[in-house]
Amino acid sequence: MSNSLPRALPGLNVARMPQHLLTATIERISAAYSREDALRDDIHYWPPPLPTPDMIHAPDPLVLFLPEQPAISFQRQADERRSVIPMTMHEILERRSREQLKPSMQIPLGLLDKPEILQSNPLLVDLHAAPGGPLLIVGAAHSGKATALQTLLFWLVSRFLPEQLRCAIIDPLHELDFFQELPHLRASDGTLMWTDGSSDEKLNQFIATFNNEFLRRREAYPYQRWNETTLAQMWSQGLEMPQFLLIISNYHTFSERTGAANALKRLALLTAEMRTMGMYLVVSSAEMSMPYLPPELLSIFATRIGLQLNEQQRFELFGHTPLVSEHVPGRGLIVLPDRALYQIQLALPLPGATEHQRYEALKNELQWLSRY
Repeated sequence: MSNSLPRALPGLNVARMPQHLLTATIERISAAYSREDALRDDIHYWPPPLPTPDMIHAPDPLVLFLPEQPAISFQRQADERRSVIPMTMHEILERRSREQLKPSMQIPLGLLDKPEILQSNPLLVDLHAAPGGPLLIVGAAHSGKATALQTLLFWLVSRFLPEQLRCAIIDPLHELDFFQELPHLRASDGTLMWTDGSSDEKLNQFIATFNNEFLRRREAYPYQRWNETTLAQMWSQGLEMPQFLLIISNYHTFSERTGAANALKRLALLTAEMRTMGMYLVVSSAEMSMPYLPPELLSIFATRIGLQLNEQQRFELFGHTPLVSEHVPGRGLIVLPDRALYQIQLALPLPGATEHQRYEALKNELQWLSRY
């Protein structure tokens, strides 16, 4: 029977099959024709699934760090299989305080699937290395966009001291407002670099603060020729030049305010141009077509993540894509600067059975971190 199954597979029209029938078909084929059989026949069919939530048994399928206190000795090994970083957050904090860190915008966000070699590796998004640069996260409501930003920020503020990292956040839906208490969100003059942008006045004040930080950076070293390694060289010489991250969350919400949308576009394009000066950009949006995301802005994102997109959105973001299940929050697709497309599972910043529990846990950790 196993010898006949590979020849029968091309006849399956999976694109037209309902999800429950597709699942049942895959289960029957898997039972009759194992992965070992396939590999012997040189057939590399569907990869092993990434960790995805079983809403009853495993509400926390993938988290950024290990739990702080494993219950028993073998629990740590089990936890390592569902954490991106095989360390606790406190171990990360201890390491940053006793080591001479180098600048880095390589951020672990989850797992990346490589079906051609039947392997899942940590998903590392690099905002600095060429041809990396700005990151775009597009997805429907409750698809995992805010969680991805929380994980990204939680990693960076845990990894770097305020003098090594500054963040500026535009947060119209208040999904990141509990990061406000961190010293990382203070400008050189102490001004808070967070806004919901609910009025043009608030947005203009924020942009003025951001521009002042940019001008200080450029004027401090007016004759410096910046390249990919300049910031690392400055740190090695003891020169204070923090990395600077701008996050514009839910960019699409500003589309109906022409003045605000134009100001944000200029701000985003300026930040993208200053990557070699240690200034980085991350944008999230629920929409990506005109007028929500201007084409000249969309074109700067070499790294793009799509979560729970409809067919048209997937095509606009990635071109033609294979069939992928995105019904699980945090599960989606990524295209990397080398234009390779992969399936991904994004990590939660902290464990918790519900979104509310994770929100409260993250808020408490950030309050503690602001005093660390």
